[in-house]
Amino acid sequence: MGEKFVASVPVRWSDIDVYQHINHATMVTILEEARVPFLREPFENEITTTGLLIAQVTVSYKGQLRLVDSPLQVTIWVNRLRAVDFTLGYAVRSVQADPESRPAVLAETQLAAVAIHEQRLLRLTPAQRDYLQHFLR
Repeated sequence: MGEKFVASVPVRWSDIDVYQHINHATMVTILEEARVPFLREPFENEITTTGLLIAQVTVSYKGQLRLVDSPLQVTIWVNRLRAVDFTLGYAVRSVQADPESRPAVLAETQLAAVAIHEQRLLRLTPAQRDYLQHFLR
């Protein structure tokens, strides 16, 4: 089993909905806030030429997350790695929770590499694949 990347993401007052839970749209943003530092290393040198497009997002709620659970611990790994795309897995829980406890949120995002100027799919570089391979489950 591959390595896991862990990011801490604070919850803001504006992230909470009328029911005092983290809003669904905000959860997708929290995943993004954790994903950006995870992908910085393999993609920062090509930031002006290579983009990553979200092809699919799946979010499953297994428990509640509230403002008092801040910051959130977002664990990221790679579920699938292909020539032009990859799928990341996420487990989200309060940093106060036992790291082995059931996550409050399980999610996946499929990302596709794209040549920005040509607007076409782009093969991942060997360096990008090597980085992502370390996190492959």
